[in-house]
Amino acid sequence: MSVAVPSWRTATRDRARVSGIASFPAVLSMNPYQRLLYDHLRDEGFELVPESRFTLRWLTDARSRVDVLHLHWPEGLYTFQRGPAVLRPLGSRAKLVLFAVRLGYARALGYRIAWTVHQVYPHGSPGRGVDRLGALVLARAAHVLIVHDETTRDHVAAALGPGTAARLAIVPHGSYVGVYPPGRSRAELRRELDLDDAAFVFLCFGELRAHKSWRLVVRAFRATAPSGSALVLAGMVRSATVRNAILAETAGDPRIRLLLRFVDDAEVAELFGAADAAVVPRDDGGTSGSLLLPLSLGVPVVVADRPTYRDVAGNGDAGWLFTPGDERSLRAALERAAADPRGAQRRGAAALQCALRLRWPDVAARTARVLRGAGA
Repeated sequence: MSVAVPSWRTATRDRARVSGIASFPAVLSMNPYQRLLYDHLRDEGFELVPESRFTLRWLTDARSRVDVLHLHWPEGLYTFQRGPAVLRPLGSRAKLVLFAVRLGYARALGYRIAWTVHQVYPHGSPGRGVDRLGALVLARAAHVLIVHDETTRDHVAAALGPGTAARLAIVPHGSYVGVYPPGRSRAELRRELDLDDAAFVFLCFGELRAHKSWRLVVRAFRATAPSGSALVLAGMVRSATVRNAILAETAGDPRIRLLLRFVDDAEVAELFGAADAAVVPRDDGGTSGSLLLPLSLGVPVVVADRPTYRDVAGNGDAGWLFTPGDERSLRAALERAAADPRGAQRRGAAALQCALRLRWPDVAARTARVLRGAGA
């Protein structure tokens, strides 16, 4: 399914003073989210400072050129993952203490601290021990906490205490419209994946790990009637245990194609273009780039019926909703989608319209207002 998309351009605005901003972690190459954010924040007067390090020495040296410390996924700053597993809890406790000291020092130096809370705790974490303490320490140190939706705001307030409510700001997640090059044709990629031209193809895309609920997708799909549909499971698998589990769960079903590797940016749009619908199994209710990506590429979604997902997907106009975590409900949604290919095309057009509302210039402008108010 090919959809023509516009290119967004913004004019650089004159600013009396440019504010330096440091990102932790540094901008990740595997996900364009941070790059898009900071590219557009530049138009709002915030310049990303490269090679930032969350150390006492760097905080001292960088103060003259950095105003805002912006944290996204902070667990790498307070957890210790090297060496023998038996020593990691002790190492994490020591690193957590150092994390708290560095945050306090940053505040004493006059930095403004912002935390974009993509999720309160790392995916797969029970929210206890070091992860809970790390989140509490950061929440207390941050001048502002940015969330992308009301559900995450509620999670933050419930998990980190009512004292965070006054410092919470909702700024939507921008879309990925126009980010990925078109790539090869639908027909060419289907031939490469050995998919019939007439098949209704579902794509489940993204890093494959436990929280992604890939097992729910596979089991629901395998339970559908074998009537000309196919499932492509694509994404990197870091764990040998997860890889073996995927191979075991998908064995014996010729309708399932596996692409268990990192998908390069040049391949993303063509992979979605070969699909008729994307299955997004995440069900915790927080905004997910895995949902915004297919919408941005004009591909309808099969998504859990959570308030945020329902809203982002145009109250269901851009796809099909299923009861979160319910295999039977997901199976029914997959069968409804496969039975209505023309309807899928209409929903794909609605998907793109949903994504077009989430413009990065608007997101950056709102983020900049929040960052300027942080610590005021």
